[in-house]
Amino acid sequence: FLGILLGYILYQYSFQQSILQLNQINSLVISAQYLAQSKKIECTDNYFSFLQYLKGQIAQIGMELTYLESPENVYLNRGEVKYLKSQYFNLEYLHFLLTRNYIEECNYTNFTLILYFYNNQYCHTECNNEGDILTYLYTQHPNSLYIYSFDSGYPNYFIRYYDLRYNITTWPFIIMIKYNETYVFRGFTNLSTLESYITS
Repeated sequence: FLGILLGYILYQYSFQQSILQLNQINSLVISAQYLAQSKKIECTDNYFSFLQYLKGQIAQIGMELTYLESPENVYLNRGEVKYLKSQYFNLEYLHFLLTRNYIEECNYTNFTLILYFYNNQYCHTECNNEGDILTYLYTQHPNSLYIYSFDSGYPNYFIRYYDLRYNITTWPFIIMIKYNETYVFRGFTNLSTLESYITS
């Protein structure tokens, strides 16, 4: 019994720490958004480093979420994880908007943004494989590629917007944005195909 109680306490601590970290990063992202709206973006390495820092912090929350909702977590509380995941998606999308604005304002032509949509309810093996490919691509191009992953099964306004705009009914689904061009990939897309677009 003591072991079960200790495990539950550790889970609650991990969840609360994730919430705290998420709120701190959310404050930074919102502050950056206000700054971007109030004045012209400075096309400097400092601003890009700030975006990289935020992306790294958001990715850390994503890794914690992966554990919290994994089958290995016997103390899984789906309601708590659903709330945390929804807030995580909001953070990712806010960062995407900041980065896209920076790329457009500063006329960066060698940077790629990917919106990756999966669905845990209807897509398992192929979505997992696609996720592995995207993770590999990011490790190969960390300074010229940002990837944002969203579960289409979550009730979120902007996810619903993309579902309707692009008629997302099968997964995996990728929207790739490179400078002024947008490319759409429906269903599983192999490594060589995605890499050819990123490096072109």
